[in-house]
Amino acid sequence: MKPIVTPSDSPATLNVLGIPMIIRLHGRDTGGVLSVVESHDVTGGGPPPHIHHNEDETFQILEGEYEWTVGAETFVAPKGTTVFAPRGIPHTYRYLGTEPGRLMCIITPSGFEGFFKEIAALSPEQQQDIPKVMEIGGTYGLQFLPPPGA
Repeated sequence: MKPIVTPSDSPATLNVLGIPMIIRLHGRDTGGVLSVVESHDVTGGGPPPHIHHNEDETFQILEGEYEWTVGAETFVAPKGTTVFAPRGIPHTYRYLGTEPGRLMCIITPSGFEGFFKEIAALSPEQQQDIPKVMEIGGTYGLQFLPPPGA
């Protein structure tokens, strides 16, 4: 492997379900050890509840405040908080702030960044085709869960 430097001012290059994202480190560049993705979130934004069956995720809150649910625990995480979401455990988050929020996600092992790239390659209309998004997610060991109370 070679050292990798991604400038802090790299623009968001992916739009994943309305979330601007930057793949900071690709698994192909880390020997599959990890990938790193940064998301830029708007008020109320975040993924639906889901489970990763193949990888763990470690999140670092860079800007703003988020409400998290990991397993049975729900909590608020301000800037600077680190959240570990192990594989096999349901989790989700929702951005609470009014100014854009940012978080960094370290995915171990790598590979899940492929899901983000596949979804971003779809048109905004195609990204609204939930069965298609779920099908793509399934190929990456991602299981979407019904929203709480559904």
